[in-house]
Amino acid sequence: MPAHNEAMVIGSVVRGVHRVLPDARILVVNDGSDDNTGAEALAAGAQVINLPFNCGYGVALHTGLTSALRSGAEMVITCDADGQHEPESLRSLMQPIASDKADLVLGSRYLPDSVSYRVPVLRRATSYCLAWVLSVIAGQRFTDTTTGFQCMNRKTLQRFATLKDFPEKTPDADLILYAVMTGCRVMEVPVTMHHDQRGDSMHGVFKSMFYVPKLFTAVLGILLAYSFQKRI
Repeated sequence: MPAHNEAMVIGSVVRGVHRVLPDARILVVNDGSDDNTGAEALAAGAQVINLPFNCGYGVALHTGLTSALRSGAEMVITCDADGQHEPESLRSLMQPIASDKADLVLGSRYLPDSVSYRVPVLRRATSYCLAWVLSVIAGQRFTDTTTGFQCMNRKTLQRFATLKDFPEKTPDADLILYAVMTGCRVMEVPVTMHHDQRGDSMHGVFKSMFYVPKLFTAVLGILLAYSFQKRI
């Protein structure tokens, strides 16, 4: 669970996960927060890794995945620290992994049975375009390629944690594409998502202006890198 300046909500998020999965190890990667995010997460029962300064979402995510791999985790769930992801949906994410029907499960807010906050029109249109592009490239239909609500088995965890050029800024569609291209079975399930409690989404209008071209560049990089590896 990457977290930056989420002191107001991180405690309730951790406790919500504990309520649904009481035996789970909850790891919060405190990404150089200026507030008490780390202390609040620790008080709520999470293990905390404190980064020395704000490194960005991708670095925090990769730090958590690497820690999980080294600890021997067989199943890992990634979720946001802002209260957007509903803890009751955790079991839906886990079920295909537990029954060996998938290696990576994406929680989608756009499937028919999903329950979601009202996504702004521009962000919804951007998400639709990204999903369409990824679906065409991957040869598989996707509806929500920017979801951070995911569950993976150790096979996918190892793929992501050992990826040399892990995307620091846009670990979304590019990672999904990488999973597909390296033989991971990827599927989506409907989940419940709330509006983030701080109202500071990493995919907001202005941030999206920079996010989209970076993401397409990252997707191209994944395609080129994978093609080069196959030739070798």
